[in-house]
Amino acid sequence: MSKRLIGLLSLVGCLMLAGCGKEPQAQSDATKPPPVPKMVEPAKTAAPAMEAISTADLDQVPKSPKELKLALVVKTRNNPFFTPMIEAAEAEAKKLGVKLDVQAPPQESDKERQFALCQDVVAKGVDALLIAPADSKAIVPALKAAAEKGVLVVNVDNRVDAAAAQAAGLNLGGYVGADNEAGGKLAGEALVAKLGGKGKIAILEGIRGADNAESRKRGCEAAVKGKLEVVATESAEWDTKLAYDKMQSILAKHADLAGVFCANDKMALGAVKAIAEAGRKGQIAVVGYDNIADVKPLLSSNQMAATIEQHPDLMGKYAVRMAVGMLSGGLPKGRENLVKLDVVK
Repeated sequence: MSKRLIGLLSLVGCLMLAGCGKEPQAQSDATKPPPVPKMVEPAKTAAPAMEAISTADLDQVPKSPKELKLALVVKTRNNPFFTPMIEAAEAEAKKLGVKLDVQAPPQESDKERQFALCQDVVAKGVDALLIAPADSKAIVPALKAAAEKGVLVVNVDNRVDAAAAQAAGLNLGGYVGADNEAGGKLAGEALVAKLGGKGKIAILEGIRGADNAESRKRGCEAAVKGKLEVVATESAEWDTKLAYDKMQSILAKHADLAGVFCANDKMALGAVKAIAEAGRKGQIAVVGYDNIADVKPLLSSNQMAATIEQHPDLMGKYAVRMAVGMLSGGLPKGRENLVKLDVVK
């Protein structure tokens, strides 16, 4: 090969290598691939609201034609609020010819133990689980597991969180309880009336995140808005001792406090004790919730202004009747019954 040809080939090779090192030309808009559209998650629809069923309809539920096993799992037996609920449920179960197993954790805040109790009763074999949740969201997986085994789930008193239930695909058989937001509003209105529409108040909440605690607080705040000034909101988790401690702290910070709403009567007992020890017995309007026996002397002695009666006996009675009616086929599922509320002074 001649030197001239070798030189020519070398030149061509260099030109080719130089071309490979160049950046590729940008594609024209006409040749660009269309942009990939972003995936838009479809909007979630709200879970359908339960239809109402009257006490008259529930009163028509006949004795069960077959042997049924029901379980009632409440928050605790240590809160006297649940005593009439349990007694009424047991009496109604006997009247309708069904068996009722009642279970409860030792403390109202022990949501883990309540979860385990639900698993235990389902494992033993029940036709229906009547549940008053300690935690509206945390209990959902246990209820979903029960429903998947064919157990009818009837929610009692404290509502199961609707969004958590929907996300888990849990369909409740029904609900029996009170309108807690309306009850909180009644409590707030009682404070407004007692204080003449002016003054500073505090709120002792239940367990944050629990439907009944949040609803009662929301109702009270709505009732006092623009009339009373809320200077403190503390969670005492339904507990008397914790409420006593929280109330002591509130009183130390707010010497001019005129009233307090306690989202249950057990907390009201603690608040009243702290108020008395601060030398302000009967000087601060205390409104509670549940109308347990222990607050009756406090109402008569003006250490409490009012409490809200939500009839736990009716909850127990009609929860059993609802379960039996649905299991026997006489009542459609997805119904709710709201018991009446009263202001007790």
